[in-house]
Parts: sequence; structure tokens; C-alpha cells
Amino acid sequence: MNNITEAFGLYIQGECIMQALHKWDGLRLEIEQYCQENRISKDDFRFLGIYEWQNVYDKVLEHFIDEQYARRNGLYWANVNGGFKHDVSGIYAFQVGVNNNLSYEWIEQLPEIVKYDKVYLLLEEDSQKYWIAECSPSVVCLIINEAIGHIDYYITDKKYNWLISENHHDIVQFIGEGLDADTIKKVCTVMHGN
Repeated sequence: MNNITEAFGLYIQGECIMQALHKWDGLRLEIEQYCQENRISKDDFRFLGIYEWQNVYDKVLEHFIDEQYARRNGLYWANVNGGFKHDVSGIYAFQVGVNNNLSYEWIEQLPEIVKYDKVYLLLEEDSQKYWIAECSPSVVCLIINEAIGHIDYYITDKKYNWLISENHHDIVQFIGEGLDADTIKKVCTVMHGN
């Protein structure tokens, strides 16, 4: 009986996912399909609903983005054009592949860097469209490295203490409070020999 109930539950979940997939295209569809194919649960990754995502987006702007910049551009290219608030502490920044910095491998260590069970992941589909998910840091790595192409993205804790961004120029920035700079540097820098 338990196997039948479980199988029926998986069938219903699959049907609901397929119905949801018909509503989306582009980046969201790619990620939904990736999650389904790789059996990533809703506990580990879920896109926020229409009312939830706006609140998260607004809080990210409020906590990390210069007010004038946010009015003109929102989050778009804030991590390239100096859109971050000047009073937010910079923790660490590097350009992928430059000065012995690891390429996309750094994000595989995201759980060690952030030490949180859940984070918000903001994915830029275009300058006016962001998809926001609540997810575990280990799934962020899979989504970034395997499910999507090279896009700008942002990761923040659920209390908006810190923000991690990577842009299309391969610049990774860690800003805010609560992340350990030594851990980030250790994880993000290739050690030669010693």
C-alpha cells in the first residue's frame, strides 16, 4: 500500500510540474526541467510565488543597492556599474580565472562559505526579469554549474545580511556582514604547493 501511495504521489507531483512547465519558457523552464530530471525536491529548490519574489527583490535593493541606482536600473548590472551602496562592507571580490582564482569551482564550496540551510537565489533572465528561488546552497551549485548558461546571479541569506554576485564579466563579489573573509579567500584561491 505504501509503494502505491508513494507512486501515486510522484505521479501527481510530476503532473503538477508538467502543468507548471507549460506556463513558463526560457530560463525558468530550463531550471524546472533540470530539477525534475535530477529529482531535486521542492524542499531543496522552489521558485518563489508572484507575491513572494517581489518582496525579496525589493529587500535586496533596499539593503544592498544605491537608492538612485535602484530607481533607474533596479538590480540590473548593479554588480558591474557600481550600483552597490557605498556603506555596505565589501568582503572579497575576484575575477574568475585571474590571479590564481578558481573558475566556477568556487561555488561548489558555497555551503562551506555561507553556512546556512536556505538562501535566496536571484537569476537574471534579462534586464527586467528575475527569477527568485529559495534553495539549499548545495543546489545553487548545481543550478549555476549545470542547469543554466552564463548569466548574472545573486545569492543572499534570508535576513539580507550579505550578498554574493557573479556577473557576465566573471567578477564575483561578496558584500555585507556575516561571511568569513578568510574562508572565502581559502575557498576561492588556488594554493600552489605549500
